[in-house]
Amino acid sequence: MNLLIVDDEFYIVQGIINALNREALGIDQVFSAYSARQAREIIRKETVDLMITDIEMPREDGLSLIEWTQVQGLSITTLILTGHQRFDYAQKAIMMHCFGYILKPVDQRSLECELKNAIKSRSKAGTTATPLPIPAPVTNADHFVEKVRSFISSNIGSPNLNRDMVAGYLHINPDYLSSLFHAKFNQTLSSYIAVARIDKAKEMLKNSSLSLNEISEKTGFSNTSYFHKQFKKITGMTPQQYRYGR
Repeated sequence: MNLLIVDDEFYIVQGIINALNREALGIDQVFSAYSARQAREIIRKETVDLMITDIEMPREDGLSLIEWTQVQGLSITTLILTGHQRFDYAQKAIMMHCFGYILKPVDQRSLECELKNAIKSRSKAGTTATPLPIPAPVTNADHFVEKVRSFISSNIGSPNLNRDMVAGYLHINPDYLSSLFHAKFNQTLSSYIAVARIDKAKEMLKNSSLSLNEISEKTGFSNTSYFHKQFKKITGMTPQQYRYGR
């Protein structure tokens, strides 16, 4: 497994190299580049499996470099490196199938965690030259939000519906998705899913004669007791009270 680190600042590249536990991560070679042009030269000559690239670089930015690798049909799992938690950057990264992001200043624990997740994901997808699957493009914030909400709505009855399942659908890191969702809505993805389940249950309580057990099952709760507990926690009343308007 070979890693390429791209950043126009020498000390950042060297800092990441020094922080890497290559043996534990299973990284064989580490290449360094200080511009997108240098990165392309390395990619043309060497096998690169993973890439960490800065977004904001002079002359050519990291997103342009990522786009180039995809046009070439290369299967490089990419993490973006940025000093900003900006939603527009995150949008573009999703469009280009970036696996996740690392914030500057680089924290060693976060670096290793992101790389472990990326390597694990890559191992599942295989290591051939076939490009990794790219989800339907996200063209703007509203479209991204609609994709997430639509997926949750369509899978509300699945007990396995959680951030990992949604992240898998979008082909991005679960932590990355959670951070992005929270930055946009000031609400965790898990909280949104829980409320969505209860909203669906409320609709069924008012518009059907289904039993509580049936509603619990159709909204993805593991059992009726947990459904009852979550319903009261979110609405302030029991399912029976809601159904009969008490």
